[in-house]
Amino acid sequence: MKKKKFILLPLLSLFLSSCLFDSDDEGLSNWLSDQGMPSSYKVQTVTINDLKPISAEVFRDTLPENARYRGVFGATPGMTHDVYFDFRIDSTFMATLNNADTIKSVLYMRLLDAFYNTDHFLSNLLPIEEDIKIDVSWILSDKLSKKEYEDLENIKDSVWFHELESWNPQKSADTTLTFSLKAASKGDSLENPLLTIDMPGAFVKEFRNKSGYRRLQMRLSAPEAENAYRFYGSDHINYYPQFHLVAVKKDSMENPSHRPVRSALLASYRENCKDCLVLHGGYYDSLVVEFPSKPILKALSEFYGDEFPYMVGDKNDVRQAVVMAEMTFFRDDSKGENELDLPIVVLASSYADSADTVVHRMEKYKVNRPRVQESGHPNMIFYSGDSLSLQVTKGMRDFINRASDGRSFKMALRMDQSVLLPKDSIFVDRYDSINVFYPTDYDYARYDMARYDFTSIKDKPATLKLWLASKRGEK
Repeated sequence: MKKKKFILLPLLSLFLSSCLFDSDDEGLSNWLSDQGMPSSYKVQTVTINDLKPISAEVFRDTLPENARYRGVFGATPGMTHDVYFDFRIDSTFMATLNNADTIKSVLYMRLLDAFYNTDHFLSNLLPIEEDIKIDVSWILSDKLSKKEYEDLENIKDSVWFHELESWNPQKSADTTLTFSLKAASKGDSLENPLLTIDMPGAFVKEFRNKSGYRRLQMRLSAPEAENAYRFYGSDHINYYPQFHLVAVKKDSMENPSHRPVRSALLASYRENCKDCLVLHGGYYDSLVVEFPSKPILKALSEFYGDEFPYMVGDKNDVRQAVVMAEMTFFRDDSKGENELDLPIVVLASSYADSADTVVHRMEKYKVNRPRVQESGHPNMIFYSGDSLSLQVTKGMRDFINRASDGRSFKMALRMDQSVLLPKDSIFVDRYDSINVFYPTDYDYARYDMARYDFTSIKDKPATLKLWLASKRGEK
């Protein structure tokens, strides 16, 4: 079969070096050298339009999470966020309750002030004021032996999480909290960082006339809330919230606090469109998109004049190396909702062969500095434009090399962090000056609890652009 000759102009080499490799004129040569390829290899681009997926499926993160390092309570678009606590209550305190004139109970959840602070250009979050109707459900155990009581601390989180998936409380009661989050007079701090929840009377009554060691499991749910509230524990070291049962006798008050031995979050999805490709931020939802091999291999055959896939020897195609691959989708931000009103990064991953096993690997994002400084990063949603471009270099390199086994090309998307500076080409956290990503003191609080509908990926064709370093020479 006739093979095409390649003519690589000096200008093309300069363009590739500056735009692809974010470096000087030697950037491309250095990269090729790192890959074990002579810098004289020819590099050109192939663009494949009108790629339509053969499948697209959302995988949702529905497992409970440990809430020691983050807490989210309330509701966000398409989701509710319930929080569970597991307490040990000793016999001495139960006896104190029995002898009390009155008892009451309160739960303190300290809000993550770094998230709500106006210092980070997010004054649109303040103030938040709403009446929250909270459903409090619980399970109070029968009397426990001292050993059973002590063993509660050693229950594996995974065992408890599994039980929560079929939560079957003994009792439930509602309480209404009028919650107000307002900026202080200077506008730089929170007036009251505590979310204080008075337990309903039916819950408090449950402890009357009880004795012995007890285990208390409790869930708080507010599916009709207008907001989700991020919280941590009593201080920045102990992240668990504080639960108080207060025993009042005559004119004295005992106010021991009980921190849970474990805590969990469980998100529930409230999407009513089964065929929609909706992802949610703050969780590990992923969208897996699969493309047919035929149009990609056909375009390569026409470009090179060689047969694709490669069917000789070990069937690994090593006639060219994928320098970079970029998949561009149509996007429509009007169907999305985000709390912070900031652009959100979309991460890409792909499927590659490793020791005859297909593995899932995150793609490393290589910044195109001139492009970013002009129009911003191309891998963001809730930003100007109507396209989303994701680099899939590792996956496409593996796909082309091993396409002889009949595989299709699969990639995955998920929502990541919010971006303060969408045209900053550094694109990494900087703690010594200003942050590129949305900053808080805790990694888990950076994520916007956003909702985004990617259904257009099924209906609108994608475009694949390949930068290829040919190993064919000048034949």
